[in-house]
Amino acid sequence: MKKIILSIVFISAISIQAGHHEKGDDAMSVVKKAYATFASGDTKAWAALHANDLTFTVFGDIPTTGKHVGPNAVIKNVFEPIAKYWPNFSLQHKAMYSDGDMVFVHSDMTADGLDTETLHMFRVKDGIIQSFTAFDDTGSMATAVVK
Repeated sequence: MKKIILSIVFISAISIQAGHHEKGDDAMSVVKKAYATFASGDTKAWAALHANDLTFTVFGDIPTTGKHVGPNAVIKNVFEPIAKYWPNFSLQHKAMYSDGDMVFVHSDMTADGLDTETLHMFRVKDGIIQSFTAFDDTGSMATAVVK
């Protein structure tokens, strides 16, 4: 009887872990789609992957700094300035990590006059990105700003 109970507990634990892993994969898939739509310039598809009350945080003292709420605010206050102040902006992902609903992305970030690294943190719930925080090298970004 003890072996049966232990087997049931063990199988349940594996199922819970597998479910958690799949949830993380789902979150990571959503984040990958967000990067793909950003790279292609498809802001409509990008916005559809984010909550209406998305909180998008950029630290530092650069043209995109602030806490931007909603996809339209991000497009206007982050994406448009990126194209203006950092021509040829590009992200090359080095690693992506998922811990359930949290996804962390380590990337090389380049543009004209810019060659640095960044770490982005996403919170995804029910297949929709709820929040984003950029841990950017804002010193290098400020130096590279095209005026």
